[in-house]
Amino acid sequence: MTSYTIRLPQHQARLVALAIDYHLARPGSEIDRDTMEEYRHGLGEVLPVIQSQVDDVSATFDLSPLQATLLSTAFSSVMSELKMYSIFDTMSGESARPRSTAPGFDDHLRTLFPEVSDDPSYAMGLAEDLAMLRRELPFARAKQALEEESVALEEAKRARRKPWQFWKR
Repeated sequence: MTSYTIRLPQHQARLVALAIDYHLARPGSEIDRDTMEEYRHGLGEVLPVIQSQVDDVSATFDLSPLQATLLSTAFSSVMSELKMYSIFDTMSGESARPRSTAPGFDDHLRTLFPEVSDDPSYAMGLAEDLAMLRRELPFARAKQALEEESVALEEAKRARRKPWQFWKR
């Protein structure tokens, strides 16, 4: 199976940790749509690896094609949250009301990036950093690898079918 080894500086590793945490906070995010079962090797496996290295100068971790695809989706979601963060902060004013719909996102964001506490507009810069990082990671190759794997599995299923079992086609 294909695997991608990723090495990132601390700032980018923190962005990945934020994205994975956001992804895992959403109910059903680790459920395969085809089988309706939890992924055996989803982003839940990657989070502890990243979190253990988030204070280091750099972080190194491996991603499977599935994990890379899930991370790409998580990036999109977090970018949307970060773009709206300063607006929600302005709307919330001095209240302790959360600025995000994802449980714990505010706390995790402020823990990883304390600058957001003083300047909520800093979140917009984080969204830009996340967009740039998204271009650097092998998400397109991972998606292609998943598609090729799916085609190979389908062909293997077809090859196992007996020609006289026309109802299974």
